[in-house]
Amino acid sequence: MKRLNLSLLLSPLFFLFGLFFFNLPALCQDNSNNVSSSLPDEVNKIITVSCVPCHTSEGGLMSKSKLNFTEWTKYTPEKQKEKAAKMYSEINKGDMPPKKAREKNPEKIPTKEQAAIIKKWSESFPPDKK
Repeated sequence: MKRLNLSLLLSPLFFLFGLFFFNLPALCQDNSNNVSSSLPDEVNKIITVSCVPCHTSEGGLMSKSKLNFTEWTKYTPEKQKEKAAKMYSEINKGDMPPKKAREKNPEKIPTKEQAAIIKKWSESFPPDKK
């Protein structure tokens, strides 16, 4: 009878252990899709689905230059208010998400109820200081 080589049996186990061990920090991270804890949860959920794929630091140059949720907390309150109002306007007109994105991923199109949530949120910012 042929003897099994113990190292052949243990090699895959060591490999799997190494993968797990070196990926442990990534496994322990909070992988929630929250864009920012500074946004209301209901707004964050909508933005995560409909906006984040393009409007973060990993997004396209044009989209992230217009609105970048990775940088949201760095925006001044006035700029946040302006961006929120513009976001609602674009969603309400049907310009966001863009036509190609809507055709490929119709689930990313905010519903009327979600648009109303964005509107209410955009109107909740304090008035500009004069």
